[in-house]
Amino acid sequence: MERQGDSPHDHAFVELPVPSMLSVSGDADLQVLIRETEEKLKLNSCSIEQNLCELQTRIGEACAGEKVPSPIECLKWFSQSNLRLLKPISTGHQDLLDFLKALLHFLKTEEAYTEAVLQLLVNISSQCGVAFPTSDSLSEKSQTSMTPFCSVHDDIALDIQETWNDIRLLLRRHLLDRLSMHTSGVPHRAVLLVQQLCFLYTETEVLEKYQALRSKMVLGLLRKKQTCHPDGESGFKRMAVDFQTVCPAFCAMLGEDIHALNGIVEPHCILRFVNQAYLWTLAQELGFLMQREVEVMMKDNSTQGGKGMRSSSKKASVAPQDAPQTNKNFSLTSEQLKGLVQLANTMLQLEHRVEDLAAELGFLNCAGESSGVKGAVLVSLIPRGNLKKVRADVKMSALDSKVTPDLLLHNTEVVCLEFEWRSAFRVLVPQMVHGMKMFLEDVCSKRLQQEERTHSSTSSHRIPLACVSLRQEAELCLDTDMPKMIAEFCADVMEELDALLPLAVVCKEDALLPVSSCYVEVCGRLSSDLLTRLDERAREVPHSSPLKNLPTILASSTYIYHRLANYESQLGDNNRMPLTLLPIQRSQEVTEAVHEHLTSYCVHVCATSILQDAESHYWVDDKPFYEGERCSFSIQMWHYFLSALRSDLWSTVSPLLAQQTLAQVLAQTLELLLQRYSRARPSYKRHPQIRVDITTILLCVEQLLWSVYSSVEELVRPELPSETSMSWVSIIHSLCNQLLNVLVILTAPLSELCRAFQNGFNEESSTTPADTHTNSTPIWLSIFNPTLFPLDLQRGGVESESSALWLLNIVSSGPGFSPALLLRAILHHDCLLLRLLISHSYLCLDSKVEVSPEAQEAAAEFVEAIFAVLSSLNNVPRALARVLEGYLDRRHLWDHFCSLADSAKVEPVLFKCVRDVFYKPIDSLLGHLVSMMQACEERPSPLLRQTLPESVQAKIPKEWNYIPQEATTKDSSKITISLTIQALSFIFTHLPSCVSSIPLPVRFLFHMAEKHQCQSSRQQRPMGLLIRALLSFLCQGLENGETLELVSTEPLERGVKEHLAQLSECLQVSLGLEKGKPKPITHKILQGLEEKRPKWSSMQLQKAHKLCSESTFERVESGLVQDRGGPSEPAEQKMCAVLLELCQGAGGIQNLRQIHHTIQLNEALLRSKLAPAADSTSSPEGQPSVLFSSAANALNSPPHFNPLFCFDHVGHAKFDQSAMSTREWDWAQLLPAFRVSQVTFTDLLA
Repeated sequence: MERQGDSPHDHAFVELPVPSMLSVSGDADLQVLIRETEEKLKLNSCSIEQNLCELQTRIGEACAGEKVPSPIECLKWFSQSNLRLLKPISTGHQDLLDFLKALLHFLKTEEAYTEAVLQLLVNISSQCGVAFPTSDSLSEKSQTSMTPFCSVHDDIALDIQETWNDIRLLLRRHLLDRLSMHTSGVPHRAVLLVQQLCFLYTETEVLEKYQALRSKMVLGLLRKKQTCHPDGESGFKRMAVDFQTVCPAFCAMLGEDIHALNGIVEPHCILRFVNQAYLWTLAQELGFLMQREVEVMMKDNSTQGGKGMRSSSKKASVAPQDAPQTNKNFSLTSEQLKGLVQLANTMLQLEHRVEDLAAELGFLNCAGESSGVKGAVLVSLIPRGNLKKVRADVKMSALDSKVTPDLLLHNTEVVCLEFEWRSAFRVLVPQMVHGMKMFLEDVCSKRLQQEERTHSSTSSHRIPLACVSLRQEAELCLDTDMPKMIAEFCADVMEELDALLPLAVVCKEDALLPVSSCYVEVCGRLSSDLLTRLDERAREVPHSSPLKNLPTILASSTYIYHRLANYESQLGDNNRMPLTLLPIQRSQEVTEAVHEHLTSYCVHVCATSILQDAESHYWVDDKPFYEGERCSFSIQMWHYFLSALRSDLWSTVSPLLAQQTLAQVLAQTLELLLQRYSRARPSYKRHPQIRVDITTILLCVEQLLWSVYSSVEELVRPELPSETSMSWVSIIHSLCNQLLNVLVILTAPLSELCRAFQNGFNEESSTTPADTHTNSTPIWLSIFNPTLFPLDLQRGGVESESSALWLLNIVSSGPGFSPALLLRAILHHDCLLLRLLISHSYLCLDSKVEVSPEAQEAAAEFVEAIFAVLSSLNNVPRALARVLEGYLDRRHLWDHFCSLADSAKVEPVLFKCVRDVFYKPIDSLLGHLVSMMQACEERPSPLLRQTLPESVQAKIPKEWNYIPQEATTKDSSKITISLTIQALSFIFTHLPSCVSSIPLPVRFLFHMAEKHQCQSSRQQRPMGLLIRALLSFLCQGLENGETLELVSTEPLERGVKEHLAQLSECLQVSLGLEKGKPKPITHKILQGLEEKRPKWSSMQLQKAHKLCSESTFERVESGLVQDRGGPSEPAEQKMCAVLLELCQGAGGIQNLRQIHHTIQLNEALLRSKLAPAADSTSSPEGQPSVLFSSAANALNSPPHFNPLFCFDHVGHAKFDQSAMSTREWDWAQLLPAFRVSQVTFTDLLA
């Protein structure tokens, strides 16, 4: 490790995007991050040791003839509890009093010099070791471990103390005035002011004064919005809007105070300050406003005779029974109740934001503190989200625990955030209980009555539908379990229950428990009523209601179950809550009963009606059925019925339940067909009909199975019968194998049978249908469609265009959007689907084709979605470059990577995405560089240039040996050179970390761009394109005033901008990027850096360049488990982890939805390019074929069911029945596969 010439800023930790711990790239990027962190820690420790040695040497020189203290003893001197180690200085009492009086007189006459006086006191304390007292009395100070600036034992002690107190009072008033005028956005200024207060007063006094000041400011902030209603507008909804408006400013103030106090006082003191200055003030103001609203409502109720809720306006108001002390016999209207809900929701959001601020700023990371520190142990054990619950838990543990009572003997204080705003709702508990009950019951009764009228008035008895809205809060169920459409009356009632849920969540404490209990009780009763009505409507099918109602009822009962489970999870942390009243079990029972009704009825319809075709099944007829040119009518109608059922399930029921239902009906009806054809004894003329029917059945099953599969594993590795997760798929495969056996036995030509029997069978290589469960894939697929399902592909799992077509069919045929399946389809076979979409779009057209602005915008959004998804997949670093390579080649865009920093010219949206990736580390570097320059610029602050008069300086006691700091500044050129060298050292130190923060796919994209450069260009840029672009962006940011203002917390002075511009010039010259003749000072700076750290910058460039080399990408890819026939368990876990990280990112799920929607729009094109036997007709030259859609239209809506299309189509292909009759079977392969024996041959001849 090189220590020579390192700068203190080199050890600084810069907040850079950290490589994902879930990705394989941890072997490269994370190791770089760990090495950099370890190096910084070692350098910091060496610097501390060096400073301690220097301090020990200086103390040893001062303590001549005495024992030199050890470094540990020197460290103890910096503790407030060990200031007794300082020797008191014998200062003349009169000299001290004269000095203090001179300061006091100067402060009273020259208020503009207050900062200079304060800085003088700080300089004396730090330079001379004088400890100024911070308490009001010397007697108190004598009881502590601190020695005052002198030992006073005579009569003038009182005069000294009074004079010092007057000085502190004037300085405190000045500092508090500055704090009260402190504006948001500059937290370090508040830190300085609080530190100066702590220099004058004790920590407790400072917190008390600061707390009073901030409480007043918080109260003013909360009341500021209320003054904007001069017309006297009132109401809970207005209160909610007001609080929602002030929440950002409230949280900003709180965050600044936490920043200011963090590191100055103990964490438990900061929490107490937050409670008293912010949370208690908020609770008191909310309580005052609530009480005022109650008084207004009581006044209105007394003057107007009282108003009930709108839903029960004709009923008399009921006085609450549990509030006899006041005459509050009024009821809440529905609007007032909704206003309370909005207010509760706003306060809950504010509470979560405050908890996030506390968790982000280190309240929960105090593991290094000693257990003797007040409150430290409790703080370190509080997880995020439970800060407000700790007090009650600790109190209960203190009362109940008898084994370890000594744990509480350390005088530890309970540290928690105390959100007391809920107490403001206590004045309305009876009214909320009564209003909630009346409102919900009225809504439910009205919706049920309306549903009854609608049901009776329509002849079709179709249930009106409503879409299930996407919720912002975390749901208990996955997207695969959430229905899409439910009954309208259920949606209306559940929407009102959801709307009042925040109020029930707020009212979980003991004083408010009646509200939550009432909610649970009413919710259970209303849910039971809804389930009863759904059960009644289900029983009407098929007698008086259509079959289409059953999927709707099934989806509605499923939705009620998931909502009730959500209510239970949010209200279940209170043992006194009557959660057993929620009919969760009954909703499950209704769902199972409706599902059983649906499946049994569908099978019954097929068995008794659809498959009953006397003309088609007259097997003994000696005439051919329609001359053998079509299949049975029943088979065609069976497929039509299942297609319609799939459409109904896809549009209403949850995806997982829809697939299971379709698979069950398909398997059970397929079993009926197997029984029918296995028992058939057709005449010679009817044998072709058997063959056509079974061929049609297998064709329909093949197409329907794409809708049932949820992964490729269910196709290539069907599960064993003992497994139950997808048992219906296994049953379907088994039935199809048996149908193929029936086809062989009943319809095999005698000539082929005779030839096969005469040639003999290879028993070792043949396979029977009974062995299909031991094979990797069902044998019927490879025999029925060997082109799409070759045995080598199924068994070996080799990626090809056929396997890509499998994934395309599964993705496009499924009932919903599956992120995991889509991500796998995207990455399959080197991102074949995305490459086909881009190569056949206008993005890759050489000629300039007229494209509408809407289409261009949609294509740009598609490129952004691809970049956002693939750039985050560090496990597959080459995917992004492979998808975009054809596009960049066709449009000749590789050269744009050489001039990324030049944003003046119009470029494709791809390069805007690349720039956004670079801006994250660049902004982090710029923020620290700006802070460096500002800190240097503030050292000769204008405040320090104020010269105190000689009358004050002459009064400083001589015993202190104080040397005044001169106001003259140093040579500006030397300061610029030294500061710029430190900044350059900082940049090169963090350059490898910045490169490692760039995602691997983006790095590989630049690596590909370098390969497309000519040899001379590569020699001119030995550092590589990525590093060149990174540093070019940094230089551009150093010269851009707007960018610097964005990363700075305060306005930039001219000197800071000049230093940053000089740094940019030095960086450009060192990298060979200069545009003109550099300044002479630039060469001095670079020469000084080289003398200080020889060849170090070039070493850092090489280290950063290695992170973009081919070996880095090969090392990442070698750690992956290759996907062959489905990933193994570690690869599957890795894919789930990558998907979780992708979906949690901003816009991740929306980008996947847009890609999914684009694939659906271009499904026919992709299938034509992937299907081996399809006619791959391309579009006219120069005309784009791919259709793009904007992100706003990327909704997962199932296609509309077209009965005319589905009647004569199987899948996407037209149902050509004549082709079924002329289909040529490979009997030479088929007969040996089923081991036709002599016994079977004899039976066929019989």
